[in-house]
Amino acid sequence: MLLLSAYILSIFYIICNKNVIILKMGYGYGVWLVYNNTELKTEHIGHITIACFMNKDNAFNLYRDIVHNLGDTVEVEIIGKPEYFPSSYYEHDTNKLCAWGYYGKCDKWELYRNICDKYECDFSSTPHISKEYNLYPNLLKPCEIDNKVLQCKVHCADIRSDFPVDWKLLT
Repeated sequence: MLLLSAYILSIFYIICNKNVIILKMGYGYGVWLVYNNTELKTEHIGHITIACFMNKDNAFNLYRDIVHNLGDTVEVEIIGKPEYFPSSYYEHDTNKLCAWGYYGKCDKWELYRNICDKYECDFSSTPHISKEYNLYPNLLKPCEIDNKVLQCKVHCADIRSDFPVDWKLLT
């Protein structure tokens, strides 16, 4: 029922580009740092977003640029204090999903920002994971954990769905 509600309440926005109208949902395409879900269990693919709201070609180009210049792996220290992320977390975000998760620290984050500056995207200003998503903030169940270091790998992702369980890796 919740997924049906999410679908019904999803907001579509229209982008007019070269006289073509495109309906867009979710977060478009993006580049993630993916960690092993056994480290922090989630219903969706466990990830830290580097950039989102991209078209497919730009997301693949950004992915290749990052891997070529910085490698495909990195460590991220997760700070175990839970944080709330509103539905308008990103500049182009029109989704109704809010989330909770944890902020992190990554030595390469400013280097990722420098590369992302060359692309049309919403860069995640602070590394973070979203542990749980919901339309209703009062249904979220945040919990504190010990700080931990996650081993992550860079991936290109299809995040066009409003349902996090439908997101998939393209690399």
